Amino acid sequence: MNNKLFTSLCAAPVAAMAIQIGAWVGGPGQSPQPTKENVRAFQDLQDAHLDLISYFAVFDVDDWKRVQVYADIAKENGSTLVVTWMPKGYSAQEIVDGKTDNYIREFAKGVKNYSEEIWLRPLHEANGDWYDWGVGKKGAGNTDANVAEAFRRIVKIFREENVKNVKWVWTTNVTNHGEGATLTGNYPGDEFVDYISIDGYNWGKSQSWSSWKSFAQVFDDAYKALANINKPLFIAEISSSEKGGSKAKWIADMFEHFRTDYSRVFAVMWFSQSKDYEGDWALNTSQDAVNAWKAGIKKMKANSKGKKR
Repeated sequence: MNNKLFTSLCAAPVAAMAIQIGAWVGGPGQSPQPTKENVRAFQDLQDAHLDLISYFAVFDVDDWKRVQVYADIAKENGSTLVVTWMPKGYSAQEIVDGKTDNYIREFAKGVKNYSEEIWLRPLHEANGDWYDWGVGKKGAGNTDANVAEAFRRIVKIFREENVKNVKWVWTTNVTNHGEGATLTGNYPGDEFVDYISIDGYNWGKSQSWSSWKSFAQVFDDAYKALANINKPLFIAEISSSEKGGSKAKWIADMFEHFRTDYSRVFAVMWFSQSKDYEGDWALNTSQDAVNAWKAGIKKMKANSKGKKR
């Protein structure tokens, strides 16, 4: 697809629409969670309400009772909980073969009895090589086909339990890693997906192998690849390092892209937790970065007159 066609497909009169703002809020300690205190602290930091609150749940470890603690916090805050649902320890084929059915079914029963909508994004970043379900993970036996079938199996179990309050999110990473990995090949089909999302980070010079990349350099390939999937699209994980460039300018550029050629994006969720072995992902690594985020939200809301995409 040439750039001119890409722009014409994605362009829309977005000046009157605002995207939803969300975050993995981070917090003190090595394993922060979206507690009331951490949610409140992030909202104070950005001087704005969070529409979406991120939570990461692991198969077998996190039952619905544990996840509901954070769903209740989101509910009390007037937000929606977005659960990244990770089948750690399982390959895609093992999910297809039913080895996680009991856990999924019990989780579904708990969600069914809950009064609020939640978003679930299982098997995220399956075009990578770092998760047990990743197509690129050597020796795991994962393929685009069985990852897609695993996603469908999870959804089908929820449907068997007549769960009505879940939005299903399919997620691709911005780049492929490992043999056989593709940006969209493991998409399970429109019947099983409500929203599509992208995860991407500007690693800057935080690693020996990484270099500074603009927002467009990080996201364009994935965004273009998803152009033919007719589902609402959002960015489920995003952040930038400070190392190698200006994080503040990177954030400002991100909001400008949302205003112009990324008009499909209806929500963005900042990953605000720095990791020693990865990158300085937290929003507040500099006041300039915080100010750029706040300014982007403020300008967007001023131009939108309160309307949401």
